[in-house]
Amino acid sequence: MNLHYIDELKKNGIVKINDFLNEEEKKKIKNILQSYSAPKSHEDTFFSVSIKSLIYRILKFDFIKLKESIFLLNLAKKKKMNLIADEIFGKKSYLRFVDGYFSKKSEDAVIPWHVDQAYNGDEKNNSDFVNPDHYFLKFFIYLTDVKSNNGCTSYIPKSHKIAYAIRKGIFEKQIEYQPYWGLSDFRKIISNKKNLHFLKSCLDDENLISEFLEKTKFIEKNEETKDFDFEMPAGGAIIFDEGGVHRGSRTESSNRIVLRYLYSIK
Repeated sequence: MNLHYIDELKKNGIVKINDFLNEEEKKKIKNILQSYSAPKSHEDTFFSVSIKSLIYRILKFDFIKLKESIFLLNLAKKKKMNLIADEIFGKKSYLRFVDGYFSKKSEDAVIPWHVDQAYNGDEKNNSDFVNPDHYFLKFFIYLTDVKSNNGCTSYIPKSHKIAYAIRKGIFEKQIEYQPYWGLSDFRKIISNKKNLHFLKSCLDDENLISEFLEKTKFIEKNEETKDFDFEMPAGGAIIFDEGGVHRGSRTESSNRIVLRYLYSIK
């Protein structure tokens, strides 16, 4: 991965790479994931990433999943995913999980606009807030073609910087807690004048908040937008900071198959 990709990832929170996999890799991985055809979070979607879990496969005589897991771990090494993650985090990173799942053709969004690593629920149940530096970097590899309203993961550039500032403010008790997993709640917390001074002090560009609010007016009007969609062929990938605002668009034209690698620091 060249320096341009790293810079873009740091700046926008996401980078798109059309030819992440070669034809042989694409074919093999697609065959593996199609053999399970499991939905997201199903136990069949997960592969082993640690020595302990690989040994467990051996003890269970699950040699097929063992072989597949080793192949996917070697792929991560070949693509230098850990080095990319180390560069983004600025320290040693760790692979947390690998999964691959199948989304059926549907008119419904896979998941609406949201922020991973957001604080949810009521304040009573969120007294121990997560360190803002404990976020996740995701490698999202498509095994089927995706486009607007057909499987692409839409992402609002630079929103990861605002999300980090929110996490930092809540963690340091500079911002009063309120849920912000969904985009509407996210907008509320950054629109609150009491929070603006702290949030802007954490950003390298104080115009990011006003620009973000302008870009996301659609959600308050209960409208949809394609402004953050993209088109990508099978074998392409996106790498993104999960703290940024994103969504999984509907798969209205065809099924979708994806492979995911998730990295974080300790």
